[in-house]
Amino acid sequence: MGTKSNKNISGVIGAIGAVGGLITAVTPLVEKAIDNAQNKPTEKIDTKVTIPELYRKGFPIDLAQAEELLTECGLKVSKSKLRMKEADPKYRDYEDTQVIDSNPKQGTKVKTGTIVCLRYITADVIKESQKIFDDGIRIKQEAKDQKAAERQEKKERLKASVSETMDSAKSGLGKIFKKDQKAVEAEKGETIDE
Repeated sequence: MGTKSNKNISGVIGAIGAVGGLITAVTPLVEKAIDNAQNKPTEKIDTKVTIPELYRKGFPIDLAQAEELLTECGLKVSKSKLRMKEADPKYRDYEDTQVIDSNPKQGTKVKTGTIVCLRYITADVIKESQKIFDDGIRIKQEAKDQKAAERQEKKERLKASVSETMDSAKSGLGKIFKKDQKAVEAEKGETIDE
């Protein structure tokens, strides 16, 4: 039994040696592969999409429609509503929740998964924009009416001044003619009562 046992042990030792040699031979290859994997940038395939048209005059898209379009393109959405202090007469004809802008802008190529911030308008801002527009029209009309009144007043003053000048001229001419008449009558020996 002793000889058989020695053979088994030497066989096991030989197998362990062979595995050790194999590990020693493979280790540099594994280390090289690990180094290459760490130093090489991971090659991701980034697909790009174009942000669809979301806003254009005469082409209103509401917030829900814009979100759906962007989601279908593989993009993420964040929302930002127009504040009341940003009301402007140009927004008076817009519709509630209409998209008015985006960041990045429509038509821009971006990576799939990019967050697109949608700017939209609310009914309150539209109402305030209409009020600003109406106030502007009213102020312009008041200024126009004021100028017309000032022109009319100036015309009346000028007319009065001309009339006064004409009356003064008539009076002066009348006195001159009276004096001339007196002189003519004095020569003839007649007197005129004033």
